[in-house]
Amino acid sequence: MGLKGTTLIAELRETAGLDEGFFDSQMGTLIQNYSLNPETLELDQLREVLADYLQALILEEEAQAEAKYA
Repeated sequence: MGLKGTTLIAELRETAGLDEGFFDSQMGTLIQNYSLNPETLELDQLREVLADYLQALILEEEAQAEAKYA
């Protein structure tokens, strides 16, 4: 049985060396937006949430770059 829930989230944060307050706030919002339970979050769910989050960040950066150089 693999990691899940808040243990999975903590492992990701610690392994990536991310700021605890910022990361936990961002993850809390993402998990809530997906109507997921942080206590039962599974790896596949986390992957989907993070993939969507990264895609949104990429699109935001692209839009900012286009606006800057337009």
